[in-house]
Amino acid sequence: MRKNGAILAVRRGSVFVFPGFQFVAGRVEPVIVQLIALAVEVRWSLEELVIWLCSPSGYFGGDRPINHLHPQNELLEKARDEATVEW
Repeated sequence: MRKNGAILAVRRGSVFVFPGFQFVAGRVEPVIVQLIALAVEVRWSLEELVIWLCSPSGYFGGDRPINHLHPQNELLEKARDEATVEW
């Protein structure tokens, strides 16, 4: 699943770790595949994506994006905005 872009995995030393927030009832949240595809498109590493998901964000009033996996379209739109903002 990692090699196919269907699950988030971040290398730590010689192993991959899989953030628990992407799993619900033993399945990967459907939005994860879309977030990975977006990360590839905007040239974010998966580590950068995980950091964004787990960090307080102004796009969510200081809340973490992982607390807003639904609705998916809103999360994806805000992730794209964050990745493509120009200063």
